[in-house]
Amino acid sequence: MRRVTQADYPLETLHRAVNSVTFFKDLIQSDSDQFELLMSVSQFVTADPGEVIIHQGDDANILYFPLKGQLQVMADDEHEEVIGEINPGEMFGVMAMLLNFKRSASIKVSDKQVLLAGIDFQYFADLEDFTLFSLKTKITFFRMLANNLRWTLERNKMQLPDHPLVAELRKIPIVIADNNSNDELHKLHHQAHELAKLVKAWNESMAPQESDWISF
Repeated sequence: MRRVTQADYPLETLHRAVNSVTFFKDLIQSDSDQFELLMSVSQFVTADPGEVIIHQGDDANILYFPLKGQLQVMADDEHEEVIGEINPGEMFGVMAMLLNFKRSASIKVSDKQVLLAGIDFQYFADLEDFTLFSLKTKITFFRMLANNLRWTLERNKMQLPDHPLVAELRKIPIVIADNNSNDELHKLHHQAHELAKLVKAWNESMAPQESDWISF
């Protein structure tokens, strides 16, 4: 992967590209200053067709969003069978990032160059630090993570409604708290972690070829 330059992608072009990502779009609409801060710390990179950009076992402190192009998910570098795809506007790395876990799959660029935005978890991990990102922005971030993980599990449930972990999903409550409060942030953070642990358990219960909805 290579960092993009202004010559490759002018700032206005990147602004349009991130509009496909709900988190960026929410900040564009709600807080332009926070949006500009997010753009300033985000890592914008490109990768070429066939390039493996994530290897199974890599550290997972960066959350990635494809902005252009398609990615293929493989169980590891040795087996090139594609077990999933990642399209523009989606994200990957949620489960491993939240649980401080190694990447559980390898990611390869499909047949066209990709443009990705990456967000380092260090900016959101400390729930008491608002020197850069505000309470509201961190709430939006963890709500995004929780929604992504819950949707992954709901898809799993639709595929295998009788899986024993479906009952565990029902036990994870929705967040009830005052809007934009510290209580809401901490509850969303806890919910996201519980959902991530459940996704990890579900993945481990399945053979790779059966888990085309794998999350990592």
